[in-house]
Amino acid sequence: MRKIMPADYAWESDWPEEIYTVTFVRGLDERETLRRFGVADDNIHLVDDEEVMERIEETDGCCDMVLVTRAGDWTIAFEYRGWEGTRPETLRELTRDGGEAVSVMCHNYAASHDFEHAVDGRIRTAFRPQTPQERWGSHPDALNEDMRELGLEPEPDEEFPYVRGSVPAVLALASRISGVLFTPALLDGPLLGGVITDAVPDDPPEGDPLARHALRAYDQELAEAIDNASPGLQRRAALAEARRQCEVAGMADHPVPAAALASAERGEPSPVGYDSPLAELIRGYESELTGHPIDAATGEWMAGPAADPRRSPDGRRTIFSIDTATGMPACPSCRWHHHPGEAEREAVRPRWQAVTSVRHALSPDARKAAYNTHFALVRRGQVMADADHAAAVAATLRVEAAKV
Repeated sequence: MRKIMPADYAWESDWPEEIYTVTFVRGLDERETLRRFGVADDNIHLVDDEEVMERIEETDGCCDMVLVTRAGDWTIAFEYRGWEGTRPETLRELTRDGGEAVSVMCHNYAASHDFEHAVDGRIRTAFRPQTPQERWGSHPDALNEDMRELGLEPEPDEEFPYVRGSVPAVLALASRISGVLFTPALLDGPLLGGVITDAVPDDPPEGDPLARHALRAYDQELAEAIDNASPGLQRRAALAEARRQCEVAGMADHPVPAAALASAERGEPSPVGYDSPLAELIRGYESELTGHPIDAATGEWMAGPAADPRRSPDGRRTIFSIDTATGMPACPSCRWHHHPGEAEREAVRPRWQAVTSVRHALSPDARKAAYNTHFALVRRGQVMADADHAAAVAATLRVEAAKV
């Protein structure tokens, strides 16, 4: 049998699904797979596209529904806008008693994907496709040969490479393990599925929750400087960095991030809830980046991946969003929406990064706020990357911590 290559998944780059997880499961039939995901027996039923769309809208785009189909000896579980299949706890449940599962999560909004291979209740090999040199699991090097052939170099010459367009490669890796070529045609329904109501419980937290934070891999010096700072200093550093990123993006005087930062600096941080001005601003920039429209009247996303936005020849998208009560389009004014080109996205990215850094700086955990806010400095190729400034921050933190 020929080896599956990324070219076999070339269709993925043009697929409208921007957030999804596909999990290949060996040793379980469709119903048992759903049960182990946490779908109750009386909720397992045939699900069509309209029901999926309704559920995405009901959950504000974080869908908790799993669909399954059969391909050879494997059951394929698919999640629109979900990532339950990537959780170690779920994979342990899916593979206990000698089973096997391989899961691929694509999250284009966050530009953060995931690959997990589990056997007999244990994660065997896992990594983020953008940074395949950072692997974990009981056998982190087990897939190295295939990874090299697929362009996911496990031992790169460059210290911190970043692999772009990695989703087709990890889907090909999953296919090499399972022998199943996943295609959108496998999702032609209705398919057996249901809503997750009894998810596998999270494991109790162990050790340092930031032990695997990517900042540590990119800049150990900066991570250690943050670790050795007091919570108060960590918070001040996070707020200062968020303010600096706003200045870089030309947003120093924007009232929304300015008010949020000023409130936090007075010791009166406001929660960044879904309806907060900062969250609404972030969604607005995400809409400009992705081309997914937001209803100006309600502030709600008007289409999710399952709504199947299709591009017209002039680069616009037809948006299908149906009011289930009336059967009419929910947002007639959003039926056509401009799909941004790369130049437009490049213009928006600094502003999106800046307001995202403000949200990070307001995290209740001061250390986490400092880690997340400063990560933009060390992630190469990103709009706010600045190695010299990262070194200066680390030096300042060390000096200030020594004064205490």
